[in-house]
Amino acid sequence: MRGEAERNCFDLVKQHLKQEDFFGTTVEDDRLIRKIIDTSWENPKSSEFPDFIFDEGFVEHFQVTSSKVTRKGSTRCTEDAGIDRDYENRVQSVMEKTPKDAITIRTVETPQQWYKANSYEYFRDSFERSFEDHLDSLRKYKGEKKHSVFMIEYSDAALCMSKRLPKDLLLEVSYGDLLSREDPAYRLSRDIELLRYIYNQREQVEFVVFVDNNCFHGLKIDVIKSKNALEVAKLLHEGYDFTCAMVGSGRFGINLTIPDSMGEKEDE
Repeated sequence: MRGEAERNCFDLVKQHLKQEDFFGTTVEDDRLIRKIIDTSWENPKSSEFPDFIFDEGFVEHFQVTSSKVTRKGSTRCTEDAGIDRDYENRVQSVMEKTPKDAITIRTVETPQQWYKANSYEYFRDSFERSFEDHLDSLRKYKGEKKHSVFMIEYSDAALCMSKRLPKDLLLEVSYGDLLSREDPAYRLSRDIELLRYIYNQREQVEFVVFVDNNCFHGLKIDVIKSKNALEVAKLLHEGYDFTCAMVGSGRFGINLTIPDSMGEKEDE
């Protein structure tokens, strides 16, 4: 069922899309994407495909993960739920010990927890499985399909990339700024294998909008035209290596308690 995640991701793209976020598109394609973002509305049938519709097509949103996925879902979601429960229990404990007749300010904090299982292999599997699942829904869809957009969101903040260098590169010579480090945040537009995968789906999905909502490196948006994905891949030469950094999470809050009697006095 559609919720805040879909709306929030759509709004992020609408507010932050820049010209350098387009890959394999023409000027007309760029205008079309901006028109789609500006004119789409939520599907009134909230439990059905797609998430957003416009006069000549649709936008379908889904999320992918770089964590391990089991029958119970992603391990990342399971670990986050455990952190949330721990935080709520700590809040409840603080509330029970807080005096009712005095103003008190207390902090509530959970220990830092490191996520256990993240990998590029898990990410790629999640990407392709989710893509296939939504293709199945697309095949059953009877609405307008002239323009089709898959909006894919990744927010684990674990995936990193580094440019792959030629193996025969001479180490004793200078290369100026050619070896300058690129922003390490993952970009779908640098992933040759998934660009090939997207190209193979070109007859069904016209555009892929990839959103990496990265809390460490900032928001990254890649808009890729499927039929030109291999043109983008031509510029990648040796390609990139993809790894997952160790990431963790915790919860922190401040509890402020004001006695009811004080509020009553102020009202008087």
